[in-house]
Amino acid sequence: MINVPSPYSVAATIVLLLAAFISSLAIRSLVHRYATDVHYVPKPPGGSWIWGHELEPLSGNCGAVYSSWFDKYGPVVRIGGALGHNDILVVADPVAISHILTKNVYRYVKSSIMRPVIERTIGRGLVWAEGDEHRRMRALLANVFTAEKTRNMHEDVKICADRVVAKLINHLRAHDGDTTVHMTEWVSRATLDIIGRIVCNMIMSRFTALINFSTIVRGFAHDFGCGESPEAQKLASWWDKTINLSMTRAARIAPIVIRTLPFIISLPIPALRAQSTVKLIVKRLAEDLYANASANPELSKGKDLLSTLVRANSRERRSISKDELLDHICTFVVVGHDTTSGALGHTIRALAQNPDVQDKLRKELLDFGAEPTYDDILTRLPYLDAVTKEGLRMFPPTAHTERIALHDDVIPLRKPIITPEGKTVTSLHIKKGQLIQIPSLAVDKMHAVWGDGDTFRPERWLNPGELPSPSELTQGWSNLFVFSEGPRMCIGYRLALLEFKVILSSFVKAFVLHDTGAEIEYIWAVTLQPKVAGEEGLNLPVRITLADH
Repeated sequence: MINVPSPYSVAATIVLLLAAFISSLAIRSLVHRYATDVHYVPKPPGGSWIWGHELEPLSGNCGAVYSSWFDKYGPVVRIGGALGHNDILVVADPVAISHILTKNVYRYVKSSIMRPVIERTIGRGLVWAEGDEHRRMRALLANVFTAEKTRNMHEDVKICADRVVAKLINHLRAHDGDTTVHMTEWVSRATLDIIGRIVCNMIMSRFTALINFSTIVRGFAHDFGCGESPEAQKLASWWDKTINLSMTRAARIAPIVIRTLPFIISLPIPALRAQSTVKLIVKRLAEDLYANASANPELSKGKDLLSTLVRANSRERRSISKDELLDHICTFVVVGHDTTSGALGHTIRALAQNPDVQDKLRKELLDFGAEPTYDDILTRLPYLDAVTKEGLRMFPPTAHTERIALHDDVIPLRKPIITPEGKTVTSLHIKKGQLIQIPSLAVDKMHAVWGDGDTFRPERWLNPGELPSPSELTQGWSNLFVFSEGPRMCIGYRLALLEFKVILSSFVKAFVLHDTGAEIEYIWAVTLQPKVAGEEGLNLPVRITLADH
């Protein structure tokens, strides 16, 4: 005979479970309050009893809410966590950031909800890896992106930039010399071509030997056809779908729910499965590259990093698996082209909104005369450099970073916190598991540091007296946080800067950029993405005409 629980026993069980849950939250809150210094950090008023403050920064323009908090409360803020989670630290203090990302980088890891998303989207590559695994991958890849290797990429970058400019000129002439385009889409064609021409080639040439243990294959670059190859079109289509899905309210809530109920990540939910589509497209391409490389090997006698590793490694000592090779290709193809194209597209629109800046940049490029060399791009075009720095300050592609403390720790602060009771707090004791957010988009735009942080003004970089003191800034490239800092700083930042400057200069010389008047909202959806206010889908409209010369 089967005993059926009475409604009263079921109700009693539910009440007990709820009581236990509420009690655990209360105990955890008390421990969090009195065993740490987090409660000294200022906290904005309000917040939902369900979602805390976590959804507020995701509404409207990305970064605006964080910026308002920093302006009002200083560079460290405490916000309410959703679904009973402890308060979250939101950090823009440069000393605290350096402590977390440079001095103790492997004691602060990506959150448990971010790593599965990264794995499904781009695989277990450098972005996904932590700890010793990250150290090994970083060491393996470091020499691929040295200054000298980047110098050798200049010609390929220029070819790809000229190619997309020629395509856009033809498109413009087909529309009577005056048309409006989705600028990010066109810039993305150039950056994807660059990745296919340079990075796929180098990754394959350097890693195939580590799988075969005897040889290196060179010269298997892939042509994405300026965005028109089947692979490029599939990538663009599915990437747009992924981004559009990430822009929905459900997608913003999902990571919060998954953090509380992590088993959801393993369920066969269509939206979760869709995140893997881009990775599968690139992996099929990578499989073809690998097969071609394996069938046409040549002995490596070079002095590059990979040749050295091949000679140093024995047949019994595997340095890299085929799966890891494919994940590295996927990482560089997806991340490498989308991040640079996003920041570049936003900067081109800023030039369209500031015709005096655009004219000044065009004049510098035309007055220079000859086609700039790699060294010219780096050192002899000061206004191009200023526009680049200002564009990356204003429009960092990643926009947001999260870390979780693996151990109890003490985080130092550059700017002390003065509590309402008059207590001066110069460091924060935190407990293991503390969630920390670093909103990149707001870090480099704080009015307390930059004065007019929301204003696109490249001239600030030409007068050192107008720049903040280094102690107020992060330790990243040019004291900007755009590429992060420390051991996890973007490994390809030199290539990104080269792409940015070459493509930007090619566009400004060929086209006059005009503002359409459209109101753009910047949304954090995997990376910083633009949309026209009140419209659906991604769009960054810029009107273009041919330059007179």
